[in-house]
Amino acid sequence: MTSLRALQLDDLFKFNALVFDPLTEVYHLGFFLRHLALWPELAVAATAPDGQLVGFIFGKCFNKFTDSSQLHGHVCSLTVSADYRRLSIASLLMKYFAHILDLKYAWYVDLFLRCSNQSALKLYCALGYTLRRVLLDYYPGNPEEDAYDMMMPLSVDVNGISLSQASRESVRLSSDDSDDDY
Repeated sequence: MTSLRALQLDDLFKFNALVFDPLTEVYHLGFFLRHLALWPELAVAATAPDGQLVGFIFGKCFNKFTDSSQLHGHVCSLTVSADYRRLSIASLLMKYFAHILDLKYAWYVDLFLRCSNQSALKLYCALGYTLRRVLLDYYPGNPEEDAYDMMMPLSVDVNGISLSQASRESVRLSSDDSDDDY
């Protein structure tokens, strides 16, 4: 049985096998340290019964503007070990993440994912996320790849106002617009 716990600083030295998975976006150590320092409640580890780290989620919660109705969460990184996929661990992490954001009275949660990651797209759709727009050439590489920008209203947003206000246009973000650039 998998359990969830707060991600700890020393976990950063144990999760290389998870971070270097081809389906996981790789970030530098400063990214993870910043998230642990600023949003420790949104950094969660999934562990196997033997204590092995089998997955994690990192996110943040912030206001885009001074208006409190813009308080929202963003999933920055989610991964599950290949040996533990298809066991609902990603769903468990995502539901826990949304629960924590509900406790903060956030209006919605959003995330970006590679357009080629159809398994993740199916997961997020099943969890209630809606495709908001396509971010053109979001992932660098050869060739560059687009990203889906998905969002899900949370409990505070009973009428789905955040979805109705969301832009649905395909866009090309500048480096200044990136939520994950540290």
